Amino acid sequence: MYEDREARRAAFRKFMRGNVLWIVPAVLIIAPALFYGFGKLLQWLWLVTLVDIFSIKPISFWQAWGLLLLAQFLFKANMQPTLRTGRWRRRGAAGEDGAEMGA
Repeated sequence: MYEDREARRAAFRKFMRGNVLWIVPAVLIIAPALFYGFGKLLQWLWLVTLVDIFSIKPISFWQAWGLLLLAQFLFKANMQPTLRTGRWRRRGAAGEDGAEMGA
């Protein structure tokens, strides 16, 4: 199993070395686009729902991002996973050698 992990790491390193020339520019373009897009999406949703329904004044781009961050702090900050899935569940239910316990 250790050799398999090392082989996967070596393959990943080779992949990254061969593709870093297009990954870095893509991230530099996509990250700001997503930042701008999420801010504008929330700003638009605020405009088409709350302004029309409740006559609340529109918000700016930065106020929209402030609302996104505030929502993250209020609704996701202290959430703990109640059910572990994937490899963590398998590792927790397995013995030393990786075999399922009780099997």
